[in-house]
Order: sequence, then structure tokens, then C-alpha cells
Amino acid sequence: MSDPLDHQPKAARNKNNKPSLAEKTAPRLKLVVSNPPPAQESVPPFQPTVLRREITVDIKKRSFDLYEMTIQDPFHDLECDLTVEIEGDLKQPASRSVICHFPAILLQEGNKLMGQDELLYGLVMVQFQMKILKQLLLFCSQHKASHLVIYMDDDQVEGFGIYQDFLIHQDPTLTKNGEQTEMVIPANKETIDDWMVFMAATTLNFEQELWREQRSNPVIRHYLKSQQQKETVH
Repeated sequence: MSDPLDHQPKAARNKNNKPSLAEKTAPRLKLVVSNPPPAQESVPPFQPTVLRREITVDIKKRSFDLYEMTIQDPFHDLECDLTVEIEGDLKQPASRSVICHFPAILLQEGNKLMGQDELLYGLVMVQFQMKILKQLLLFCSQHKASHLVIYMDDDQVEGFGIYQDFLIHQDPTLTKNGEQTEMVIPANKETIDDWMVFMAATTLNFEQELWREQRSNPVIRHYLKSQQQKETVH
């Protein structure tokens, strides 16, 4: 995307400080403005957005190795309910895994703004997905599991390209929910640290993209202003 703030160079002069050919042939016009230009909606300077705010996480233990995890993003009215199961012996962390059948992410009806712009919707959803994976990796670390195993439907996999560089295994398989794609991510400290770095860089890129697009996109401009107001209130 070209920078809308590109500046045109001034006409060059020769070494003797004489007018150039372009200056000689250019008509000498005096611009008279009788009316001021129409006022434009101000564009605020770049600053971090609520994309950086933490989500809320509620974990309930349902049985010995079965947990329910509810993850919410109150600023964007997003919610995801996960069932996670721990498999393997606690005394053998290398063989211990956290199993997660990934459900659909719910967008509450109250948030109509995100549905009005495809770019805005996509950036916010990917950001939420990254935060979900962060919580799953932290859950693995807390329960001494060496791998995170995620099961998704085929249509979900297409929207989760952010995981690709962190996978060590991906294959279709038959589960209790039918045919799904099995994805395995290591849950060691190195992977968690790399994911944190990846999240920070991706968030910054998203924010810069939103700030560029707001100049010509009224939906994104309204989103940024409304989120700043929410940030002030909180």
C-alpha cells in the first residue's frame, strides 16, 4: 500500500540559480481562495489500541483431568468456550499432552461495528485467536504438558493460518466429532517465548494497518475513536 503522505520534489534550479525550463514555461497564476476548504474529520496520531488489552479467562475443573475454559474479549464482545483434557502421566512430562477440540468463536450481537468491515473483523478475530493460543500454551506449562493437541473442522483450519509456523504435526483424523484436522504444537518454554514475540510483532503490524486505513475508511476510524473512549472509561 503506497504511503498517502508522499511529498513531490520541488523544481530544480541550475548551478547559476537561473529558472529551469519548467519554471520558464509554467503559467504564472495567482490562486485566490474565496471559501475555506471543507472541514475534514481529524485523524488522531498513532498510539497503541485495545488490541493489546488482556482477555478474561475462567477455568473450571470438571473431573480429574478435564477442564472447561471460557475466554472472553469484552472490548470486542468475543467469547470462546473450550474443553481441555490432559492425557499422560504427570511423572512423565514428555508424554503428557493437553487435548483441545476447538469450537467456533462467538461474536455477540451487540457488536455490529465489526461486521461492517471485513478488514477490521479479520484483524480483531486473528488477534483473539492468538490470545487463545497463548492461554492454551500457558495452561500446558502450568500442568507440565509437553504438547498441545488441537482438533479443528476443515473450515476452521483455513482461518487459523497463524498457527502454521509453530506446528510440528498436522493431519486429518477421525474423532468423536467426525473427521477433523489434528494439529500438534510443542508447549516448551522456547515455543511460548517465540509465540509472545510473534504476538507482539503481529499486534504492532495490525495497529499500524488500522491507523493507515482509517484515513479512507470511516468504519475503522469510528472503531479507533470508540475504542479510545472505552479505554478512557476503563
